[in-house]
Amino acid sequence: MSAKIRTVVSFAITLVIVLSIVLGGCAPKPEEKGAIIIGAVFNATGWMADYDQPPRSAALLKIKEVNAAGGVLGRELQLIELDGKSDPATVGNSALQLIDQGADVIIAPCDFDIGAPASQAAQEAGLVGISTCASSPLYGSEALGDKQFTAVMWNNIMSAGAAEYAYKELGWRTAYVVTDTTIDYSLSLSRYFIEHFEALGGQVFGEDTFLNEDQDFSAQIQRLQGLSEAPDGLFISSYMPGIGTIVRQVRAAGIETPIMGGDAYDTTEFFEVLGPDLGNNIYFATHGFLGPEAGEGMASFIEAYEEEYGKPPDTSFILPGWDTVKILVEAMEEAGTTDGAAVAKAMEEMEFDLLTGKLNWTSAEEGHQPLKEVAIVEVQGAKASFAGWIAPESPPAP
Repeated sequence: MSAKIRTVVSFAITLVIVLSIVLGGCAPKPEEKGAIIIGAVFNATGWMADYDQPPRSAALLKIKEVNAAGGVLGRELQLIELDGKSDPATVGNSALQLIDQGADVIIAPCDFDIGAPASQAAQEAGLVGISTCASSPLYGSEALGDKQFTAVMWNNIMSAGAAEYAYKELGWRTAYVVTDTTIDYSLSLSRYFIEHFEALGGQVFGEDTFLNEDQDFSAQIQRLQGLSEAPDGLFISSYMPGIGTIVRQVRAAGIETPIMGGDAYDTTEFFEVLGPDLGNNIYFATHGFLGPEAGEGMASFIEAYEEEYGKPPDTSFILPGWDTVKILVEAMEEAGTTDGAAVAKAMEEMEFDLLTGKLNWTSAEEGHQPLKEVAIVEVQGAKASFAGWIAPESPPAP
């Protein structure tokens, strides 16, 4: 190659490099990603509103706090929500609509029968779905897929906590179990209570059933009064409004036997239905308690909540809403992305320190079982007090 040709080639290469630098500097930069969208199906109408609206309020508060601190991965959180109307088909369609609107994750309702369609839609879209407070063991990866979770303990642990408290602290040796057969929540809650109570040495010498919509419990009360021996305690498994109706009628019939149940007792409506005269000697297992005695950080949360809403939080179902957003934020930060598979993996591997206690999940192969302690609440004069945390020993397998 002659010197002249080499000079021309060298000039051409130099020109290409210069032009690429100049043009590269002038080229439009990729658009910055917008907000991280949390799609939520919070039932605002129907019976599920009692259990979905409380966590919604705390989720909104947590999102506000996160955004004030700079967001997640340099991006703001944005909540878009739809009313599932306490109807599974509407819940599923709402989740699909949220996904079409760009949701990065899906928050599902507080029950398997109602909320599962939202998580199924999330799974099909490759997104993490998490229920704020569904406690059925069906709410996990085995039934819904490897990116699906619930933020609270399953009923096998909740019921085991209730059974251990009844047996070891209240001294129950016999129990009578009354079960609302309307949904899996109440069915599995009773099943696991019986299994663990009997494993501890207790005896269940009677069972009865009802439906949540029932209004007259005289038949169940007559069968209970007709027992040859009164049980040490009653385990009544249901949710509002049925739980309020049956417990009120049991107490109005003059039956003062201690009553134990699950987290669905923890609504303001339940306490109001009973009133101070009938709301006594009642205990329930749940996810947390709204008082400083329940754990570190509770006092500051209560203060922030009251400042935001002008009233103190009134049910522990508020707490999982805050926790759910905290979980998603910490998992996204750990994963460094909103990608569903990466966020799900982070959720499996992390331990979360929440308002409702420490939380670990098992792997997807093991069902994403949430491992947590149980809060026990005592009700006297329609007022709740914190009885303590309990970690049940050898709870039933889910």
